[in-house]
Amino acid sequence: MKKLVIGMVVLVVVGVGAWLVYDNLLASTAEDEFTLDDAAPTTEPGGGSDEDGALAELTGTWSAVAPSEAGYRIVEDGVVGEKVVTGRTTSVTGTVVLSSTSLESTEITVDMASVASDQPLRDTAFRDELLDTAEFPTAVFSQDEPVELDAPAGGEPLAVQVPGTLLLKGVEQPVTASIEGIAGDATITIVGTIEVALADFGIEPPSIPNLLTARDTAQIEFRLVLEQG
Repeated sequence: MKKLVIGMVVLVVVGVGAWLVYDNLLASTAEDEFTLDDAAPTTEPGGGSDEDGALAELTGTWSAVAPSEAGYRIVEDGVVGEKVVTGRTTSVTGTVVLSSTSLESTEITVDMASVASDQPLRDTAFRDELLDTAEFPTAVFSQDEPVELDAPAGGEPLAVQVPGTLLLKGVEQPVTASIEGIAGDATITIVGTIEVALADFGIEPPSIPNLLTARDTAQIEFRLVLEQG
């Protein structure tokens, strides 16, 4: 009877271990990268027909509204090969200020405690061990200086590199956000990525010994729908 009980315990432990391995190694599906594909541009940005006046028509402060979204993308190397892992949250706020000639400022705040992937165990480690979101709940990107803009052709997106500062886990580091944007009848939609080295923010890449290790470089991704006012 004793051997039977011990055998059952071993089976339970092995079963739980196998489930943990499956949960972390095999069962993830990465979200697609954010794009402007479903944004609805006007025939001419800002609703006008004069490209030289397009940016002038967009002058002002624009704020993020639903369905804005942000998250991370990282590659894990494991015994079954490399795997892309993503997490997402809709708890994101942001403002963009435009003048007739430049992107004056950008600030994006992400509630990191609400970022979730398709694996609860990963999310727990992400919140509690990697980022300590109880103490550092948000990540903030702030543009450092105005960036000159060229008026886009009618209905075409505008791409720009935006230097700024990223606050993550209580650490500030200089970064560059790669941003594309397109204007609609009453909104501007922007998508962007910020590449970060985890070590720069005091974050040790997560790993399961002999099973998987996350790479040190990750991307913060966002898609903001902006309304004026």
